[in-house]
Amino acid sequence: MGVLEHASFSHAGSGSFDRHGHGAALRDLCGRAWMERAYGDFWQHMLVAEGRLDFAVEASVNLWDLAPVQLIVEQAGGRFTDFRGAARPDGGSGISSNGLLHDEVLATLAAG
Repeated sequence: MGVLEHASFSHAGSGSFDRHGHGAALRDLCGRAWMERAYGDFWQHMLVAEGRLDFAVEASVNLWDLAPVQLIVEQAGGRFTDFRGAARPDGGSGISSNGLLHDEVLATLAAG
């Protein structure tokens, strides 16, 4: 899916987004996307790799949670970065996507 208003996504819970200054951006994504869930952690990124979700976001996460995620998502044809747009699992945050919405999600998180 390449249109945010038609996308389904998951996040790791609103509390971590608020604590890291991204609460408004998460609420914007939730308000614009077709469907949002809070599966969190490794599982949400695997749903992106499977094509069941369009993107997943985590405001605060550890390297050991994301090290395999980047490889799996990219091998499935998707994209993985931290919130600054760097393709690395040790950036402290994470976005996995089908690739089509990645830049829009990054811009939304940067704005909020």
